[in-house]
Amino acid sequence: MQLNDHLRVHYTRQHLIVTNRGPREEGYTYCTKCGLIEPTALPKGVVGAAHRKPYPDSHDPNCPGGGATKGLVLGTDFITDVLLISISVDPPLTLTPGLLATDVALRTISEALTKAACARLELEANELQAEYRPALTAAGRDGREAEIYLYDTLPGGAGFAPRVGRLGLSVFEEALQILENCPENCDRSCYRCLRSYKNKFEHDLLDRYIGASLLRFALTGTTPTLDAGRLERSTDLLFQDIERQGIEGLSLARNKVVSVPGLGQVVAPILAVNRLGEFVVGLHGALTPDTPSDNGLRDMKEYSVAIPVILVDELVVRRNLPNATANLIERLRASLREVT
Repeated sequence: MQLNDHLRVHYTRQHLIVTNRGPREEGYTYCTKCGLIEPTALPKGVVGAAHRKPYPDSHDPNCPGGGATKGLVLGTDFITDVLLISISVDPPLTLTPGLLATDVALRTISEALTKAACARLELEANELQAEYRPALTAAGRDGREAEIYLYDTLPGGAGFAPRVGRLGLSVFEEALQILENCPENCDRSCYRCLRSYKNKFEHDLLDRYIGASLLRFALTGTTPTLDAGRLERSTDLLFQDIERQGIEGLSLARNKVVSVPGLGQVVAPILAVNRLGEFVVGLHGALTPDTPSDNGLRDMKEYSVAIPVILVDELVVRRNLPNATANLIERLRASLREVT
């Protein structure tokens, strides 16, 4: 059923395989002699050496070890009700498979949809679950379509997934409200909006701002933009980190007004200047690579060659600031070499 230009839902009953890869996706270590199992990621695991058996044994309570299998993935399979949700996007937005931004956006929307659906149907939080994948189409391979599948956790299904589908756009609108209106106004996610014990291994992938930008686009067609407050905080982080590098001959300024021929005055989030020229540094949204979040910078990048515009991924600034700074410095140096 087509809900709008970007959202489509389809109900089915599928044979699902659910796996558990453990912390950091390193799997589990399993003792083939006694059955003791633990996450492989544990820094001080006991399964590989002699250990206590995980069950009472009056004859010999200890296992000699030596039978450990590492990297084991746990799993089960069952038939259940599934609601397949297709999200299609248009440039400049992209959902390229395997990118961190794509995983963050789809994981966040999956959790928000599950929470909204359980609230509407008055279900326990563990009765519905959602996962995501690239769409199995050419558009999915090109980053123009992705799929979220919402399913009943009860083997055999309980009919919850098709009921969610019949709610139409309203459940997506409520999911957007969850993302946009955190009671704590958190910076990424917290236990008041998205986090729970159930998704504890996914907390690092939950970012309500990125999820909201994609879901808002799917509902209204609005091009994703960064929240103004978060954009300022992220730009401050990048600016301060570049300043700490103490690069000789490079001066930096925040929110500097520059005059651009043909465009007038434009506010540069970060203006980098040395004896060979000046460069404007700004951030782009995680889902809109190479597209400035600011309209003035967008026009400047597209129409002006007088002052180069260099863009940095806001998500990388948040998650890996040293890498973002190092890449920016290298791009500045490369641009300066081109000038000379």
